[in-house]
Amino acid sequence: MAVDAEHKEKQWFRWLVLLIVSMVMFGSYYIYDALSPINDYIQRDMGLDNARFGMLFSFYAIPNLFLTLIFAGFLIDRIGVRKAGTIYAFLILLGSFITSIGAGASFMTMLIGRMVFGFGSEATLLVTNKVIARWFRGKELGFAFGLNITVMRLGTVLAMNSAAQVAERTGTYRWSIWVSTIIMLVCFVFFLIYVVIDRRTEEAKGGGDEEKIVLGDIFKIGPAFWMISLLCLTYYSAVFPFTNHAPRFLQVKWGLSAAKGGQYTSYIMTASMIFTPLLGLFVDKLGHRGKIMIIGSLLILPAHLLLGLTRLNPIFSFILLGISFSLVPAALWPAVPILVKEKFLGTAYGIIGWIQNFGLFFFPWFAGKVVDASGGDYTNMEIMFASLSFIGIIFALLLMYFDRRQKTGLELPSVKAQANTSQT
Repeated sequence: MAVDAEHKEKQWFRWLVLLIVSMVMFGSYYIYDALSPINDYIQRDMGLDNARFGMLFSFYAIPNLFLTLIFAGFLIDRIGVRKAGTIYAFLILLGSFITSIGAGASFMTMLIGRMVFGFGSEATLLVTNKVIARWFRGKELGFAFGLNITVMRLGTVLAMNSAAQVAERTGTYRWSIWVSTIIMLVCFVFFLIYVVIDRRTEEAKGGGDEEKIVLGDIFKIGPAFWMISLLCLTYYSAVFPFTNHAPRFLQVKWGLSAAKGGQYTSYIMTASMIFTPLLGLFVDKLGHRGKIMIIGSLLILPAHLLLGLTRLNPIFSFILLGISFSLVPAALWPAVPILVKEKFLGTAYGIIGWIQNFGLFFFPWFAGKVVDASGGDYTNMEIMFASLSFIGIIFALLLMYFDRRQKTGLELPSVKAQANTSQT
């Protein structure tokens, strides 16, 4: 009976840990997306064109391009998630604070703040992913990643549906940005609670038993991992840079208000919030991660083409984007612990994040540049995103090829797939 009680306590305990660490990324996603609905306010007040506004998102990725994110992941594997996570989460808060100070006063200060925030956010995401993989390995891994994504997307949905409203009610968009900083302060406190919980859990076990990575392990990863990394680059480059510009795109082409444009854009994240955990549960029980990534990659292509080449009600395209953005993340992120061992997870997620950030740096700026060069027309921007989607489909197909060739276990249920990882 005592053993059963202890087991139930652990079951309950890991869901609490999941909620706490997910809240940090909730705050981060709110900060990232809060600028999109107030795009028009920022551009008019600070005299920015579309390309310069896109730089607020491109600069988010700059510090992560120079191998710093790989180092951040490696540091997590060396010193542990508690120490590294506290540093990284604080940088999110600091970056948001600097951005808030610069809003309306100094565009350069805003860019510096976004850089600090960007490094902290991406590095903290590595921490969150490793914490989830450690607490849910061999259990409900896909479902846990799905719930984490739901909490993160909730930050985006809240930002898309509140930032413009805050600006309208207060009479200044600056308050919309300060609200982001206040929310992140609360979320940082949540992470400190996790640090206390994790330390006490480790002490109760008689010390940590986490295996440490060595530098040579980096060269042992197989081609399936690299296909997931490249799919992550192309797929997310066709989603996040699009959502950066989508509210204003909807204002220009369909005459929607800033608030309505943010609301439409939030539908993508709302669908992901609802369906990603369910799909995560599906991959836990049945597998088929590669197939799900292929289907999700296929759906995003017609969504962008419809938005760019037709005047069909945009809601249909946003529904397709929402379904796609539920499928791919539900299968992609839980696939990484299947392809690499736990001791390598921080570094592995760091490599994926480093590759992904090339897209997050280049395409928000380039998308704005394409719009400016097209005289304010968004058709060519959508063709660019559709092209990225097509390349992503190729990487998803190559992933399936390498999975079948090397028998990585990608298509297996979670318990069998992770047992396969431990043996290889």
